[in-house]
Amino acid sequence: MLYSNSEGHSQHEFLMENSTPLKDRKMTQKDIERLAILEKILDHAKVSFTCVDSDGNILYVNPAAAKRPSKTPRTIGVNIKDCHKVLSNRKIDRIFDDFRNGRTEPHHYVSQAGGKKELVTIIPVFESGVFTACVSQIHPLEIEGPERSF
Repeated sequence: MLYSNSEGHSQHEFLMENSTPLKDRKMTQKDIERLAILEKILDHAKVSFTCVDSDGNILYVNPAAAKRPSKTPRTIGVNIKDCHKVLSNRKIDRIFDDFRNGRTEPHHYVSQAGGKKELVTIIPVFESGVFTACVSQIHPLEIEGPERSF
């Protein structure tokens, strides 16, 4: 499922035009096909995935992330800080500062949203040693529905 921004661009098009590592790189047809496959995989994931640039502007959001509670709808081009409360924005600033200062390990923390605990993992993306983006993955810590054992 492709989402589009206010100008009607798909996430794939927006990412290609606005992500510094991608817009400065010659993309082959095979690269474009791989990106489309990756997008389909993430679009079908039941956990939230959001990709933002180093300024916090959303480059990609999967359907699970788009459904999360938010001050502002999570759509491409929106700054992630517009979607969060002040306290969360302070945490985002600290995490981004860590990445800008060279931290390459992901940040992990437990969040409680809507009465449910979630594991949040924020993974930095570096291009030629420079922090250019990060991917946020949010996974519920509580299982919904009956638990199965195999």
